[in-house]
Amino acid sequence: MISTEQAKELLGAEFPDWGSFTFSPIPGGLTNQNLLIETDSGEKYVARLPGKDTGLFGINRQTEHAISRVAWNIGIAPEPVAFIAGHEILVTRFVEGAPIETNNSATIREVARLLRRLHSAPEVPGTFDLPSVIEDYISTARRFNVTLPDQLGEALEYSGKIINAIGCCPSQTAPCHNDLIAANFLQSQDRLYLLDWEYAGMGDPYVDLGNCAVNFCMDEAGCRTLMESYLDREPSVAEMAQLHLLRVLSDLREAMWSYVQVGISTLDVDFHAYGMKHLDRFLLNAKSDSLKIWLGAVGN
Repeated sequence: MISTEQAKELLGAEFPDWGSFTFSPIPGGLTNQNLLIETDSGEKYVARLPGKDTGLFGINRQTEHAISRVAWNIGIAPEPVAFIAGHEILVTRFVEGAPIETNNSATIREVARLLRRLHSAPEVPGTFDLPSVIEDYISTARRFNVTLPDQLGEALEYSGKIINAIGCCPSQTAPCHNDLIAANFLQSQDRLYLLDWEYAGMGDPYVDLGNCAVNFCMDEAGCRTLMESYLDREPSVAEMAQLHLLRVLSDLREAMWSYVQVGISTLDVDFHAYGMKHLDRFLLNAKSDSLKIWLGAVGN
């Protein structure tokens, strides 16, 4: 992993017209280091230094840069101003903004409209297939001799049912973000921005919708608001069921992501506890009577 001082030297060589500039850390994030750059002329940028072994999570930094440009072109992401490929440093223009309120219906509607724009964008490089990602994370964790939870076998039985049911749904492939936590949204004065495109690629739009719903802790009313605003019409029973199934499956992906971190991370973070939180929630939802209803509904 590149040091802050090395990054400053590289950026100084890349942007000689900046003159002198300062670095200050931006808090948050478990994978990368984000630095605010302020130049003497008053310009502000963000340099993202990649974390250790992020390729083990399926992250391709060239792909991330390319998709960031597409997202900027359609007006939903800050401008990427540079990518230093040899060190995988991404520099974007700094945007002033505030965190979003996830339990706000107006915010959910705005997020839905943003996702509709993303999913209508031109084709981008890279792919994201949720079942394959879960399998890869499990294999990677085992390769690093991580002790996986005893409940994983039971969880995989339920996830198999969900994946089989989703396979019966009409398929569509579109540019997707795949990491829709609240912290990746930024509300500026004139628009909503979506940040951090490292997991983005062509995939199933319902994976984005389900991931957003679970990360925003949406109740049934919130999920319906999301779907009505996204589709610009009343969702069908099957469409709501598809959303809920991928909302549930998203927790298993997050749990297995955490167990890869158990194997490789040097951060002072209890990734085992984080993984169990998501695995427990996955099993709670998977064992609910609602899951049987959703599984039956998607094929209709």
